[in-house]
Amino acid sequence: MPRLYALPGLEEIETRLTAGPAGERIVGFSADDDLVYILTGTDLTILDLRAGRSRTLDSGVTRATMAPTGQVLLTHADTSLALAAERRVTPVPAPAGMKVEHVWLLPGDRVAVVARADSGRALFVVGNGKTVSRRSLPEGPVTPSAWGDVAAVASPEGVLLVEVLRETPIRRLDVDADVHALAFSASGHRLYVATAEPQILVFERFEGDLLSRIALDGPATALRADPFGRYLFAAIGQRVVTIVLADRTVQPVPGAWRPDLPSAGPDGTILLARDADVISLRPGERDPRGTVSGGARDHWLLAPLDVRRPALQLARADAISGNVGPGGGEIFVQVSSTSNAQWAEGLASDLRTAGMAARVLPPASADEMYRVVLGPYATRDEAEEIGRKLGMPYWIFQRDTTATGTTRP
Repeated sequence: MPRLYALPGLEEIETRLTAGPAGERIVGFSADDDLVYILTGTDLTILDLRAGRSRTLDSGVTRATMAPTGQVLLTHADTSLALAAERRVTPVPAPAGMKVEHVWLLPGDRVAVVARADSGRALFVVGNGKTVSRRSLPEGPVTPSAWGDVAAVASPEGVLLVEVLRETPIRRLDVDADVHALAFSASGHRLYVATAEPQILVFERFEGDLLSRIALDGPATALRADPFGRYLFAAIGQRVVTIVLADRTVQPVPGAWRPDLPSAGPDGTILLARDADVISLRPGERDPRGTVSGGARDHWLLAPLDVRRPALQLARADAISGNVGPGGGEIFVQVSSTSNAQWAEGLASDLRTAGMAARVLPPASADEMYRVVLGPYATRDEAEEIGRKLGMPYWIFQRDTTATGTTRP
């Protein structure tokens, strides 16, 4: 059964989600489609947050990778490729007669394919049903950036940078020790290199300059960048280390390294497995903000909570979207949210000109947006009545009670 928890304290929230699949790995979450993609054996399953149900979308899947756009690139047992998006699967042409080693999605629905044939290893770019480019690729593990436009290869000759969308020469980075792990920053501007020495090298992606060295107390064997660009996680033996990128401070955090954890939410909370439990904490803190007993046996995904999704609306009327109670906050009809303060003020002004009691609620934290709202109203029923008269999309917002959530199928 999927469960929802609010960060940072990991308080469980009641939802109307029905029983979900016993997944082996969470591939990712598509906010545009309201879908959680889950790999169960060789089946790709979707947990539909609009309908609150799950179903099998594809079978015979050996690899599934989510792009920042929310699309999922699939590799099948017969080496055929497909793209999963908008609740359907579309075949993607792949190089014939080759063993596919690695695939990722590129801008413009193009696909990068690392494949091997008798003539050697090659990197293909496939688009519009044909091969757009092909180039020989050195041996070694391949790590693409989040957007796929550049790839790093941990080759015997050192770390090599390949511009996937441009036929520029492959560049070699000067690394003075064996490479254990690679990770790009969230923006793709920096490359982090963990070596056999107790250090992480930080390279600038475009020029290949060595920017800094981050000293560790042991060699890191795995790296993971926070998608929000604040942290870098490293596995050192049986420990997890959090590196705060703003000042490059290294903070050991007792916990296990897993495919889904550690991870970080938009509010800066870190989630990780510790023994049989899953805990949440902030960098520099020793005591957890919250604990889910027995949570380590589940699979975890951090995603923004949107109470407009029917399946995520709370079963209790007073939890987030119910009437105001003691300490419950004010209820508003929200019509827009944006990071552009000027645009928000303009929309609120237009609504006031039309006779509506509109205003802008500024962000309460760095993770929030400027909210254009009507209200506040005494009850949810009153707010809903106003919203239905708008003639435009709306949702009900209760100040100080929205949260970032985690799900665990």
